[in-house]
Amino acid sequence: MKENKLTIFINKPVEKVFEYSLESNNVPKWIKSIKEEIPSERPVKIGTKLKNIGFNNDNWNFYEVIDFQPNKTFTLKRLNGDYFVKYTCTEKDGGTDFEYFEWAENELDGLMEMSALELLKELIENE
Repeated sequence: MKENKLTIFINKPVEKVFEYSLESNNVPKWIKSIKEEIPSERPVKIGTKLKNIGFNNDNWNFYEVIDFQPNKTFTLKRLNGDYFVKYTCTEKDGGTDFEYFEWAENELDGLMEMSALELLKELIENE
């Protein structure tokens, strides 16, 4: 199994960090490889389908929310592959530890970089 785990402290309440990272309209603001993300429904919950498209290809990627615990964690599974990503928010010292964990059984291409989490932190803290 291939995996990539990144964590950053964000000086905002856990509810704010969770809500911001879950909102599809915000995803292209901090994950610069994504041009657009669209949920099948709002509010997002277990079973919600998401699709996103990047700048460097014309193919949509399709995901399903397979775990959802409000203000704590949500996990996405890519429907056309073995890729998973889990977002976890943990309250800590007046702020939030935000963890991004991605894994795949086979190949793990285009790993998330710490610069994306640093941008997420900046966007949330300045909002």
